[in-house]
Amino acid sequence: MLFADVVLPLPVDHPFTYEIPSDIKVVVGSRVLVPFHKQKKVGFVIALHDRGGHHPLKKIEALPGPPETDLSPSYLEWLIWASHYYLAPLGEVLATALPSPFFKLDPRQSLPQKKSRSSPLADHWVHEKEVVLNDEQQKVFLQIRDNVFSGEFKPILLHGVTGSGKTEIYIHLIHEIIRSGKQVLYLVPEIGLTPQIVARLRHHFGEKLALYHSGLTENQRLREWLRVKSGTAVLLVGTRSALFGPFCNLGMIIIDEEHDSSYKQEERFRYQARDLALVRGKMEKIPVLMGSATPSLESYFNAKNKKYLFYSLTNRPEASAFPKITLIDMTVEKRQSGSPLILCRELHQAIADTLNRREQVLILFNRRGFAVSHFCLACQKGVVCPHCSVVLPYHKKQNILLCHYCDASQTLTSVCPSCGSSQMTLIGSGTETLEGELKTFYPQARINRLDRDSVQKKGALLSVLKDLREGKIDILVGTQMIAKGHDIARVTLVGVVGIDAVLGVPDFRSSERCFQLLTQVAGRAGRGTMPGKVIVQSFNPKHFSIKAVDDHAFDRFYEQELKWRSELGYPPYGRLIDIRFFSPDSGKIQHFIKWLFVQLPSLSIHETKILGPAPSPIEKLRGRYRWHLVLKGTSPSALRQTALKILSLRDQGGFKGIKWAVDVDPINML
Repeated sequence: MLFADVVLPLPVDHPFTYEIPSDIKVVVGSRVLVPFHKQKKVGFVIALHDRGGHHPLKKIEALPGPPETDLSPSYLEWLIWASHYYLAPLGEVLATALPSPFFKLDPRQSLPQKKSRSSPLADHWVHEKEVVLNDEQQKVFLQIRDNVFSGEFKPILLHGVTGSGKTEIYIHLIHEIIRSGKQVLYLVPEIGLTPQIVARLRHHFGEKLALYHSGLTENQRLREWLRVKSGTAVLLVGTRSALFGPFCNLGMIIIDEEHDSSYKQEERFRYQARDLALVRGKMEKIPVLMGSATPSLESYFNAKNKKYLFYSLTNRPEASAFPKITLIDMTVEKRQSGSPLILCRELHQAIADTLNRREQVLILFNRRGFAVSHFCLACQKGVVCPHCSVVLPYHKKQNILLCHYCDASQTLTSVCPSCGSSQMTLIGSGTETLEGELKTFYPQARINRLDRDSVQKKGALLSVLKDLREGKIDILVGTQMIAKGHDIARVTLVGVVGIDAVLGVPDFRSSERCFQLLTQVAGRAGRGTMPGKVIVQSFNPKHFSIKAVDDHAFDRFYEQELKWRSELGYPPYGRLIDIRFFSPDSGKIQHFIKWLFVQLPSLSIHETKILGPAPSPIEKLRGRYRWHLVLKGTSPSALRQTALKILSLRDQGGFKGIKWAVDVDPINML
């Protein structure tokens, strides 16, 4: 008798073994229908053997659906590696990687019989720009091309200053790969924020292009998936979920803005798409090209140590120069002007001058809402979210206090919920406040806002970006959404407000994020023939990450940040695993933490430090109290062994209701 180990889309750490009937032929990767408790579930075969155990086993019932929904052995091997490395159940990995119709009896039933009226590409504007490489781009293109067709895995980092033309090089390389008969995967951090890239690729590759991201319907995702597997689509563009495309002949992976934190999945199977793409490239023996104006510390470190090939674009095209950057010390500004305004005098004057020249303005304020807090002057407390340990910002348009973590809302009250005082006031400011200030000062200007509140309706984001591109917006104020990927020739002034909040986050990556965000948003200015200007307001303008942007000192920032990371043993000099614990019961989780603390000294192995357990920086989130401990070390295998020993405690102690989560190589420590 033959038996099959079948993985079901469930968060369990083991497969289930079934007997294979004599009239059904399965192989590793086959998609099968099996009985599970009182249900029938679709799963995938990961192993075949003749060991059935001591008790009669249930039988596989059918091979549902078409053969193109089976998984290739190499694809399955890659997912098993990911499950092992990220300490995630393989069933959860499969549920993340595959379109949800795969777990229905016949996924083709999800597809409409007639051709879908809406193409995934329908909402992206046409881009007619032809690609012509300048001398520097041509040189780098030829150097990369020589490595692309070597028939072996090669990780390549392309550092190009903002506006230097990395996308043009990508397009030339994609043409070469497709002409050789192979497919290309092109990852972008957020598809909605880069419509120009998608439109440009569509212009060049037409119906050969497939698009894949979470904003598509189930039908659209399944249709694009099958197009990629059949080879009908030779270029797949998408966000991190596109990484799992079932290519039949993959020739290259491109990861644009490789530094972006959006490549990290923060729920359930917590993978890093950039890192997992590198593993796929190694298994497939193909090149992986990573591009950014502000590479992650890890990628820069690997390039510096010759683990990655490194190429650089140091100039913008001849028609555009780097913008002039001005730092405003807001401590001095407030003392001298005594003004309650959000924007400093110099930025207001620059806005007026820019509008007089009929040019456009972007202003970054990475805090949405109208006020930071509804604050009591008597007890010195803000109104706190009942589900999260954060104060509630005020949103004027909806006239509510709204939590940015769980979306809970409250009406504005004149009485303090803590002490009963009526001395309530609004403090702080956000994008709504700034929008109001701008409309007061520039009543004739066409002003719009781009943040999560303003783009909740379907199509709103693309509509705003289209208006900006067509010159229908004079001033656009928004959160970090405005910093990514936008190439608007008439944007000549960029203002930055509230950047100090990024540095105030209790995370060892805060300086890196500050440098990246400032560099990226500054790069939106002066991308055409008109000179650009950037004005940065800060209460800490001498911070090295801000000064490095002011001086265009890319190397200086990275060397200084690497020195600090080395001294403390943080990535890229060490590895981290964050193990998190959640419970809606504060007393229960504290009792569990006390028990856990006693167990930990015997669990750490050589080369691994256990930091904590301690409350998370945001201790309560979405109604659950949160604690965590961090494993820190230089040996991935030692970290993994320590993590597994700690995870083995889950079935001990009798603490029901305590949820565990494991984050390997965490990006967000909150």
